[in-house]
Amino acid sequence: MQKIIGLDIGSYSIKAVEIINTFKSYEIANFYETIIPVREDVDPDIVIPSCMEQMFRENALDADRIITAMPGQYISSRILSFNFSDPRKIQAAVFSEVEDVVPFNLDEMIIDHQILGTADSKTLALIVLTKKIFLKTFLEHLQKIKIDPKLVDVDSLSFYNLGPHLKLNPNEVVGLVDIGHEKTSLCLIQGDVLRMFRSINMGGKFLTEFLARDLEVPYLQAQEIKHATSRLDFEADPASGLTGIERRAAERMTLGINSLVKELGRTLYAFKTYEKSPVARLMISGGTSKIANLDQYLANRLEMEVTRLDLGVTELRMNPALQSHSAIIPQAVAIGMRSVGTSKKLSTINLRRGEFAYVQNYESLLKAAGLASKAVAFAVLLLLGSFAIKSIFYNRQISQLQQLYIKEIAAQFPDLKRKMKTENVSLSKVRTDFKTLAKKETAARRNAVDSFVRENSTTPALMALRLVSERIPKTVKVDVTTFDFVLSSDGGGKVKVKGETDGYASVAAVIESLKTVTAFHEIEEKQSGPKPGTDGKIIEFTIALNYSGEGVSTQTASKSVKPQSSPTSPTSPGGQGKPL
Repeated sequence: MQKIIGLDIGSYSIKAVEIINTFKSYEIANFYETIIPVREDVDPDIVIPSCMEQMFRENALDADRIITAMPGQYISSRILSFNFSDPRKIQAAVFSEVEDVVPFNLDEMIIDHQILGTADSKTLALIVLTKKIFLKTFLEHLQKIKIDPKLVDVDSLSFYNLGPHLKLNPNEVVGLVDIGHEKTSLCLIQGDVLRMFRSINMGGKFLTEFLARDLEVPYLQAQEIKHATSRLDFEADPASGLTGIERRAAERMTLGINSLVKELGRTLYAFKTYEKSPVARLMISGGTSKIANLDQYLANRLEMEVTRLDLGVTELRMNPALQSHSAIIPQAVAIGMRSVGTSKKLSTINLRRGEFAYVQNYESLLKAAGLASKAVAFAVLLLLGSFAIKSIFYNRQISQLQQLYIKEIAAQFPDLKRKMKTENVSLSKVRTDFKTLAKKETAARRNAVDSFVRENSTTPALMALRLVSERIPKTVKVDVTTFDFVLSSDGGGKVKVKGETDGYASVAAVIESLKTVTAFHEIEEKQSGPKPGTDGKIIEFTIALNYSGEGVSTQTASKSVKPQSSPTSPTSPGGQGKPL
């Protein structure tokens, strides 16, 4: 399980979503917000980090990964087209292309790009730039409270991460509009393809300042009036239910919002003219979108469908308890979804590049390395000494084994020994020659064994042994220690079987089984008794019988085996300790 924080650093409040990411799924589990107080006597560079620190401390936030985004007003972007699609070629061409269209010293800029897709046989790539000083200041604010984000996206671009979850019609261009405090972010998406994004430096703060000026009241009082009124006054939805200062505030807010509407209208018209594709509808979010009838006003003035962005009806896996924050949560969710989205159609922009690249646990690793350096150095010296001693010892052993190996080979193959004396051959050569000779010798001996089996398989001694083996019951435990066969002139012979078993009953069973063999006659138990040292648990026995030689001609028998009187005749296939 991994905890991810999507951190939205606004000018009105600091917002964060906590995403629990597992191997198979994720959940947008929690949402946190801290309002940034208006303090004219304190630098915002001090207030904002303090508010972030307060939010992390009070909510005990601890994440495996933190992702945030820079405000769009500090970002420049271009969409360029290329006649080739190779990502490596596009990456190489980005710098020269940007150099021709951007009036900045590129050494002072952070540049990143993302391939969007193809159109009219050309590859479209989004180029994003920001000044290094902007990114440095942004990261320093975070580092003051020990926050080191892994990724830094662009806030208006991050809405692209929501595209795969909104069930958009691939034939329509839909605009996601986040009306915040100081700015309005616009992201145009068609299906799962990014078409454009832009930040407009106008939002709720502009309305508050407009009210404060027109009503001649302080800023904080104007903000309270704006929040209390929270509606516009226009012909399609007049604020007839309001009176007094709230009615006047609704009128003035309507005038003030017109500036934002005109800027949105110009942007949408320019997109339609340049891309030859109209925007079908807008989905609004952000703190200022909480004005009651703002969606109706925008729809009336822009002459298009305008709805409120409700993440609760999307495919996002979100805690239902967060539904009450539906207006202000989308930006933080969009930032956090960068790290858990399964779709390939996501923002891949990361401004942490070059000297600002993210290094995980860099400081802690340095401290740990400093504390352990002496111990490591000592351990390395010990290891080096140990390796040197072992190397000498093992090399000697290897040399001795090689000499022993060569000596053994030379003893088995005299021809190879003479060759080694006359020629200075390597061990690998000796091994190769040995394998070749060993294969030849093995094949020759295997052929000899096969030939012996073919020629002697029908000899009387072997046939008698086979009959004994086949007839003794499988259930009787018998170890035959001696099988003596003395060939007679008629092709038969005298057999003496010595063995060991587990009892006298087993000895009787062996004798009875041998009596069933028609080729065996005069079967006699010569001796049976306990084996010394076994406390009577093992019985030794000797059985003598005559073999009539049935199935073997005298000619074959005399050809295969020479009669001998010795029980240790080579014709005896059995030997000491040979079990059946």
